[in-house]
Amino acid sequence: MNNSANTGDSSPSTLSRPDSLERLLSHRAARNPQKTALCDPPNRSELEKNPDHTGPRQYNFGELDKTVTRLAARFTSLGLQTGDYVAVQLPNFTETPIIVLGLMRAGLVPCLLPLSWSISEISLSFQRLNPRALIGCGQIEDLNPSIMMRELAFSNLHVRFVMGVGYNIADGVSDISPLFDPQTLDNPSDLPDFPGTQGLKDRALVTYIDPSTPVPHTSGQILATGLQHVLEVGLSLDDKILSPYPLSSIPGLAASFYPWLMTGCSLSLHHPFQFGPLQEQLQSTSYSFFSAPEQVVRWLLQSHLPIPQKLAIVRRDSHHPIKELQQLPSLDLFDLWNFGGLGSVITKYAGEEMTGLFREGRLCLPSGEHAKLCLAAGKVHNQRLYIKGRIFPGINDVTTSLEWISLQNRFDEEWLDTGLAAIAGPEKSILLGEADPVDLQKAAS
Repeated sequence: MNNSANTGDSSPSTLSRPDSLERLLSHRAARNPQKTALCDPPNRSELEKNPDHTGPRQYNFGELDKTVTRLAARFTSLGLQTGDYVAVQLPNFTETPIIVLGLMRAGLVPCLLPLSWSISEISLSFQRLNPRALIGCGQIEDLNPSIMMRELAFSNLHVRFVMGVGYNIADGVSDISPLFDPQTLDNPSDLPDFPGTQGLKDRALVTYIDPSTPVPHTSGQILATGLQHVLEVGLSLDDKILSPYPLSSIPGLAASFYPWLMTGCSLSLHHPFQFGPLQEQLQSTSYSFFSAPEQVVRWLLQSHLPIPQKLAIVRRDSHHPIKELQQLPSLDLFDLWNFGGLGSVITKYAGEEMTGLFREGRLCLPSGEHAKLCLAAGKVHNQRLYIKGRIFPGINDVTTSLEWISLQNRFDEEWLDTGLAAIAGPEKSILLGEADPVDLQKAAS
């Protein structure tokens, strides 16, 4: 047995190339075990309607890594096999990223379901992927997803295990909440060799465009996406991220979850969108990076609340910039572009100059001076989207900024493989699609 990678051992063999999110966590835990890593929303007790909850929970990187290892050991002990899908429907609480990382460490594939999905929508998603296990939360406002998970297990014979976390877990659902208790974080001395995501070449986690359209994300794509956001925003170890987006969303992953582990900064969660608690969070802590929809940004401006120095905006309409932002020239402003649930890029906020970057489901390739603001160029090679330009770093930027990242399948030294399937479209555009090029080709014909 070898447990060095799971207990925060800082040996060179363990940390020389942390090429997945769960190995990045061990990398951070070995170097800054006492640094605050992850914090709950301040109103968690009210959301759960739990009179006995002691308040929001927070973890340092050392505690976080041990908790992830404990979860991975539990998942492995159940007999789940490497590559098995596990459906996860959880709120924006600390347990969510911990469970995702625990599944990855155990070699399992998290399928991240939106909390808003009904039992019929979840059941439809099972027609494309057959999860072997389900994980839901207990009481959250007026919902109890653990009840839905139990009912889904009765009607889907491929489901072998149903687990729950939080308050008021449904009868018949295995409560894994005790595994998150920071007072009992001693792990067994003899741990298995967790497979991690190394053997999962075509998928490390799955998100959804809709219940019938799963989108797999490889470890390489995850690192490339996270790196683009880290470099463009200029995030570092000292940053404090406030995330209102759940991990079931592309912005929640690309603008918060990935950069958090890649930089080793602190991540605080907000259950969207509770304006009172959001106001409390912004007034009590000096966050340095925050991403939010346009309407939330407008509310911040009207309420005269402290605004983090680095602000990313998901705009409803790129043709109409937020004029009030012109009054805040000292802020570092960014546009966060969500490409139809397939992936995202973040760019410097450029007002009306960014129009046409993304329209009608297409990533458009501009020419002339405006190209420098978004994409210098993009091309399709072997039905994959390759991009170069200021916002997608080339090989030299990658090696000098984060030397341990090794991205494969590079077109040449200047072109970066985004991991997205694509075909050439009309008018210098590229059509993005699912990860399966065969399906993509049929859709284009």
